[in-house]
Amino acid sequence: MHQLIMMLALHAVVSLLATSTSLASAFQDAGHRWHPPSSGDDRGAVIFLHGMGDTSSGWASLDHMLPAVCPRLSTDKIEYIIPQAPIKGITLNGGQLVPAWFDLFDWPIDSTSRDDVIGQLNAVCMVEEIVQSVEQERGIPASRIVVGGFAQGAAVAMLASYFRKERKHQPFAGCVCLSGWLPNSWNFPVNSYIAEMTPLLWAHGVFDNKVLFHQQALGVQRLEKEGIDVIQKNYPCAHESFQLQEIKDMAEFVDHVLFPKVPKQMATAEFVASVKYLFDHNTDQYNL
Repeated sequence: MHQLIMMLALHAVVSLLATSTSLASAFQDAGHRWHPPSSGDDRGAVIFLHGMGDTSSGWASLDHMLPAVCPRLSTDKIEYIIPQAPIKGITLNGGQLVPAWFDLFDWPIDSTSRDDVIGQLNAVCMVEEIVQSVEQERGIPASRIVVGGFAQGAAVAMLASYFRKERKHQPFAGCVCLSGWLPNSWNFPVNSYIAEMTPLLWAHGVFDNKVLFHQQALGVQRLEKEGIDVIQKNYPCAHESFQLQEIKDMAEFVDHVLFPKVPKQMATAEFVASVKYLFDHNTDQYNL
C-alpha cells in the first residue's frame, strides 16, 4: 500500500509539471543559480544610480520601460528609486562642478585608472542609507531590492552590493551594471553568502570609448573568482545611456531575481522527498 500511494503521488506531480509551461527561465537554462524568494511578499524595489554629469530624471522612465517588457515589474508591486548624485568638483575636468558619485582622475576608464576611494566609500554609504529607508519606511527587505547603475553609478552599485561586510546586512536580490567598471583598488574578498545570493547582470557596449570594453572581462573575472553568478551581455554600440535590447535584458534579469520560478526538476525532487518523509514517519499511525 505504501509503495502504491507513493507511485500515485509521484505520477500526479510529474503529470502536472509536464502539462504546464516550462518553469525554467533563460537564465536558468544557461546554468545560473536559482534562489527562492525570502518571503511571500511580492513587493520589491529597484534602486538605480545615474552616471556622472547626468541627473535622476535621465533614468526616470525606467518605471515605464521595465514593466513594458515584464508586466510584473509595474509600480503597483515595484518601487523605482532613482537618487540624485551630489555636485562634486571633478579633477579630470579641472574641478568642474557636475553631479557625480565620486571624483575621477583618468579618462577613459581602464585597468590603470586611479580610484577616489574615499568618495566611493561615501557613495556606498549613501546607497546603504537609501536601502535602510526602503526597509524601514516601505517594509521591503534588502533581499527584495535590486541595486544597479550606469557607468559611475554602476561602479557604486557593485561596491554596495558585494562589499557588504556587517553581519546584519542581507544580500540584495541582484545587481545591474550598465557600462560600468569594478574599481581597481577594491580587491578584498566578498562575503561568500553575499556572493552566492546576489547575481549580477553586466551589460556593456563593445565600442565603448569611455569605460573601455575590456573592463567588463576584467571585472567579471574578479567577481566570478569570488563565487558571484555573472550574466554578461554585449551590444554593438559605444557608451550609450541605454538601448532597447539592453533595457529588455535588464527587465528580464530584474523579473527573474524578484520573481524566480522553481525549475521542474527541483519541484519534482522536493515533492517526492516530502511525500516520502511523510509516509516514512506516519506509516504506523495510519496502518499503511
